Amino acid sequence: MAGFDPGAAFWPNRRADADTFLLALGIIAAIDAVRLTLLPVGGLLTWLLVMFFVVSAFINRARDAGRGGGAAVLAAGSAAMAKAVASFIAITAALYPDFLRFMEQRGVDVSDPVAVQAAASDMALQQAYQERLQTSPELMGEIYSAGAWPSMWAFWIVIALFAWRLRRLPSRPQAVR
Repeated sequence: MAGFDPGAAFWPNRRADADTFLLALGIIAAIDAVRLTLLPVGGLLTWLLVMFFVVSAFINRARDAGRGGGAAVLAAGSAAMAKAVASFIAITAALYPDFLRFMEQRGVDVSDPVAVQAAASDMALQQAYQERLQTSPELMGEIYSAGAWPSMWAFWIVIALFAWRLRRLPSRPQAVR
């Protein structure tokens, strides 16, 4: 490692060697974990900053390898999609037991799959459950926070897969102007 260059690691329009690139991603991932610890629900602005620095690191590494910035867009887009899917799955998994309890309180036999299916299709029951969620911010916070860590892991796993490929590309000499 020739030396860690923070500018090449985090700011666009620079060149980042493989070591600087991987170290930058590690630092950004650690900051993202701290972000989730301190701001489990919300924190959209800080997450957008995380995305900015991830994209910058990818662009700088691609520039050093003599490639275009397409890998940065593909990596960030794929990771954001994985984050959204993981969040949706985790939130649904957290919501389901509460919805079953709600149905049970409404007199639905939750041990009968046909009764559960019929109740889940009932628009009046769905509306009542939605109203319950809207009037219970602590429950909503609990359910949304269930998706925070799984979505973070999904995001960083996808980023790591793209980074593994990009870090293997050799550095190209800078063109003389």
